[in-house]
Amino acid sequence: MVDLMKLKIFTIGIMLIMLSCTLLSVAKQNRGINEKEHYYSYDELSDLLVQFKQQYPEIFNYCSLGKTWEGREIWFVKISDNVHIDEDEPGVLFIGGMHGDERQGYQVVIYSIKSFLENYSYVNVNQSFTDRVRNIVNNTQLFFFPMLNPDGVEAGTRKNARPNDCILGKTLFRGVDINRNSGYKWELIDEYPVRYRHTFPFIAKTNVKYPIFDFSSTRGEGQYRGPYPFSEPESKALKQVVEDNNISIYLDYQAAANHILYGWGWNHEHPIPNEPIMSSIAKGISNITGYIIKQGSIAWILGLMRDYMTAEHGILTFGIELPPTKGDRPLMDIINGNSKPLKNVPILELCKTHVLVNLYLAERAIMLD
Repeated sequence: MVDLMKLKIFTIGIMLIMLSCTLLSVAKQNRGINEKEHYYSYDELSDLLVQFKQQYPEIFNYCSLGKTWEGREIWFVKISDNVHIDEDEPGVLFIGGMHGDERQGYQVVIYSIKSFLENYSYVNVNQSFTDRVRNIVNNTQLFFFPMLNPDGVEAGTRKNARPNDCILGKTLFRGVDINRNSGYKWELIDEYPVRYRHTFPFIAKTNVKYPIFDFSSTRGEGQYRGPYPFSEPESKALKQVVEDNNISIYLDYQAAANHILYGWGWNHEHPIPNEPIMSSIAKGISNITGYIIKQGSIAWILGLMRDYMTAEHGILTFGIELPPTKGDRPLMDIINGNSKPLKNVPILELCKTHVLVNLYLAERAIMLD
């Protein structure tokens, strides 16, 4: 009798385990069916660029502008009607993946590349949209770094993979924040050490001078600026493109907020060059997205790429902090000054919205020429 009872319990246990496995399998399948949050990996992006080159050779070209610390190519893309010729047309430069853990940025840029290529070649959305796309491709030079920091993307970290010469410099304290590495107003951290610190100095610092003090690296969010200006292969590649091309408008995509940033990062009180035009363009972006316009940046920051391009090249520069998508960290809402957590936005919805933003910026570049 006891043996029979044990057998029944054993049988029931096996059945429960099988049922649990079945339900788990179904749940995984359903999650896969409903999942729309796919983000490109570096390898997937590389394969996609090869595909685009084969499909759209007359308007698409790409190349590597160097290798990262871990040996990945820094892919640079150009779209234009005469893609192999340097034309006397305004250039617009779009950046994704400068911070590797801000996934929305590179996904939005990759999606825009795909949309522009498809809609130039045939009517995909509607004739009016196709006409707008053909207008910008025929009258501007569109430049993209779809994934400026592929090492950070693959590691899920803000910084790149530079090994730093300090204790634990190859693991805990490795990496440079590319958007602190331009060198503009580089010296001010010594002249005003108190001012150029984050509002929450023990959580994160925006102008970290030495890698060993970049404690927030433990979460992949460190902001070490590097040993010297443009020390990193990623920032060198960006500098090369700006110096070699006629760039009218620059936009980098980051996360996670719902802000449009323009003006100086190093000093929010300093007069902004071309402020009426900058303000007008920012309002146009806001009309499309509903995002909040902010002059400067969330904190006083040195070494911003936007500041360098504004000061040295007279480019109209903007940054967009994209709203969070599935899986973003709520803590970033607090750090970014949002008292209430932002509503998650599906990545596909973000991508479609920012195709319109990028199209709008290219049209403004034509008007300014």
